[in-house]
Amino acid sequence: MPEAESAAKAAEEPKKSPKTDQNEKYSLRVKKEFLLDKRPPSLGDLPPEIVPEGGGNKKNKKQKSKKRPRDQRVPNSEKLCLAMLKGDGCPFGEETCKFSHDIKEFLKTRLDDITTVEGGCPNFNEKGFCVFGAMCRVGSSHLIKATGESMRKEGVVAPPPIQNILPKEILIQLRKRKYPFKCQYRKKERNDRFLKNQQDNNSNKDETKESKKEEDKSKADKSPENAKKESEQSPNSGQKTEGGKAENDKSPIKPIFDPFRPKMTEEKANSTPFPAKTKKIIDFSNKVYVAPLTTVGNLPFRRIMKKFGADITCGEMAVAGNLLEGKPSEWALLKRHPCEDVFGIQIASGYPDQFTRIAEVIESHCDVDFVDMNLGCPLDIICQKGAGASLMLRANNLKGILSGVTSALSCPVTVKMRTGWESEKPFAHQLVAKIQSWGFDGVAAVMVHGRSRLQRYSNNADWDYISKVSLSQDDSAPKIPVIGNGDIFSYTDYEEKIAREGISSTAMLARGALIKPWLPTEIKEKRHWDISASERLDLLKDFVKFGLTHWGSDQQGVDNTRRFLLEWLSFLYRYVPVGIVEGGWVQQMNQRPPPHMCGRSDLETLFLSAHSHDWVKIAEMLLGPVPDGFRFEPKHKARGYQ
Repeated sequence: MPEAESAAKAAEEPKKSPKTDQNEKYSLRVKKEFLLDKRPPSLGDLPPEIVPEGGGNKKNKKQKSKKRPRDQRVPNSEKLCLAMLKGDGCPFGEETCKFSHDIKEFLKTRLDDITTVEGGCPNFNEKGFCVFGAMCRVGSSHLIKATGESMRKEGVVAPPPIQNILPKEILIQLRKRKYPFKCQYRKKERNDRFLKNQQDNNSNKDETKESKKEEDKSKADKSPENAKKESEQSPNSGQKTEGGKAENDKSPIKPIFDPFRPKMTEEKANSTPFPAKTKKIIDFSNKVYVAPLTTVGNLPFRRIMKKFGADITCGEMAVAGNLLEGKPSEWALLKRHPCEDVFGIQIASGYPDQFTRIAEVIESHCDVDFVDMNLGCPLDIICQKGAGASLMLRANNLKGILSGVTSALSCPVTVKMRTGWESEKPFAHQLVAKIQSWGFDGVAAVMVHGRSRLQRYSNNADWDYISKVSLSQDDSAPKIPVIGNGDIFSYTDYEEKIAREGISSTAMLARGALIKPWLPTEIKEKRHWDISASERLDLLKDFVKFGLTHWGSDQQGVDNTRRFLLEWLSFLYRYVPVGIVEGGWVQQMNQRPPPHMCGRSDLETLFLSAHSHDWVKIAEMLLGPVPDGFRFEPKHKARGYQ
């Protein structure tokens, strides 16, 4: 009987264990001995208030993500005056200063030092003096607790200073809109043009009738009889202006506004044109380039990447509008560490005048090797301003931006874009061909992320299309190097992807660098590095030291370092060690591991955890206990890992 045969056949087949079922469900195969059915016992139980991964409905998740927990700010009245701690004397005086000058009172409520930072205060070790004095959370190495004085270490050579710190007077000029720009500001003209277009759309028929009447009237005015009468009545008839036209000559044809043609006002006519600049040359070929990374691609992270062999680094995306308003938090994204020998900055803007103006400030007050134009950001808040990926849809604006920026800067310009707006209708090959045909001097490279705007970071990057983008350029004109970006997660990925025709040999790393910061070493040494958990912990210790140097070693600096460390850990946990992957496979960017695994040690198991509660444990190992009620939710959440 069929039923008996099927039952006998099922009895003969070996039963699959839950581990095997779990392994087959996910794309990345892990060795059976490291697979578990539930949370590893070494991690302990999760607090009852934490919802398991994948729990809850999407609507609640979206509402919750808008209210991410924030660190509690320390009031200014509870901070000590830095000018007083430096010994320079407070310029505001003790009575009017918003910070405290009473060191003895501060010492009574001073928190205990953090003892988990190896070597003590990194500012004191590196510079020989800590400007935070008694406020330093790792101040046991330099603080005299009886008096609150901070010691100085003799014989320490101060390191080179951080670059691209905009002078305070320039920030004030930008805030008050008194910076002497050469490029004219056209916001009013853009608004007038927008309103005029709206009126045109609302009253098309009426305007058509009116225009016909005006044409008939102008024809009547141009008749010989009317012209003779006007010349007889006009007192200034026959007098010529400087341009050779009569003063009373009024043409019925109104000038058409062109946003890329300089407006011939008196101010513009008297302004000094951009001087001719000698363009710097930068070669991206055979280099490891760490792409701009929002939030996590900060200066301490880039220092880690330089230690692992990155050749070129780039600052986080900065919005031109915020820079022109003189916001210090936005200008902080442009800071450059002395170890970054080849460094660029990325700017997002949708308007030629805005981009050109910020290029003037960068040229005068910043030291950068190239400026990257963002045409790839998929975020709504950026695209709605005409910047990011939406700028790909506005070729005229892009042409105006390139014209202004290449004239204002002496350094090269690069363009970072996506394949298009929709994956079914890519048009980057047409846009790159246009950029080539415009012939602007100073465009050093075009970086193409092999995904569309609507794809964001889902599915695989299309490197075959990136090759098509490069080959679409005209052979009779100088070609722009095309650098591919997307899904490089090992040295074998890199070699396979750049083997396509027309693609530059640059290894451009983004998420791969966040998940595997040692990836530049793998690419250069052509090996799969089975890095140990202790080595991974050491690089996090370095990050903490760099963070306390960059953001400060006071309570606010510790909070900032902890927050950015946790943001980075929300990417680092996605790495699965080479030694526990089955059959010598190499993990790919979009491969998902099973949810419950253990590592070869308790520390490696902790690094594999996908729960923010466990990331906080790692942060506590490096920066001491978190405040009561502390919670963390990552800013960037991948749908594929939920």
